[in-house]
Amino acid sequence: MSEQVADMGDTSFSTKMVFGNNASLMIASRPAGYHSRPHTHPCEQLNYVNSGELWVCIEDQAYFIQEGDFLRIPEGARHWSLNVSDAPCTVTEVHSPGLHADPMLSDFAEPLFDAEENIAYLGNPVNKFLDETDPFDVSVAESKIVQGAREASA
Repeated sequence: MSEQVADMGDTSFSTKMVFGNNASLMIASRPAGYHSRPHTHPCEQLNYVNSGELWVCIEDQAYFIQEGDFLRIPEGARHWSLNVSDAPCTVTEVHSPGLHADPMLSDFAEPLFDAEENIAYLGNPVNKFLDETDPFDVSVAESKIVQGAREASA
């Protein structure tokens, strides 16, 4: 399985993705300078940082995660991530129910089923990006990233 590019409109990342009935698993590499758009999805997301570091914003909070760290994003939470470092960051993400039906990912998501296996998905959630009319203010969480960077350099 080769890495594919997931195009998020104004940014992208390279990824490999597999799925079963109840979950999807993705290995995603986010380049230096990566900044995703805030979005939600009706599935829980578990993250593990394989290498590098990343800021993940969930609602009005910002979390700094680095190699060896785990982070959970609750179902339906507004979230996005930023790689403000000079190096790429690789994250393993598990979504339950899986994101195999999301148009951004479905073209290259690989099923892990036997030929005779009964396929009965737990659900078919998709990403929903916040649009310009959404009153949510990302600056509340992102100001914590600036503050965290200042404290780290002090």
